[in-house]
Amino acid sequence: MSNESKKSHAPERDPDLVNSETALRRAAKRAREQALRSTGYVVVYRDGKIVENWVGKRVA
Repeated sequence: MSNESKKSHAPERDPDLVNSETALRRAAKRAREQALRSTGYVVVYRDGKIVENWVGKRVA
């Protein structure tokens, strides 16, 4: 069996989803920036739990 027959063809990418990961990362960055200016944390889902992810220390 040659390597040519083992290669799988990548499925066509949905045009609506092509840039979705980039957009989600950009939105997350903006949410962190806004949290830093206001409450100082964002709520995220990590390792099966909902947690507060502190962006920066707030000075009282």
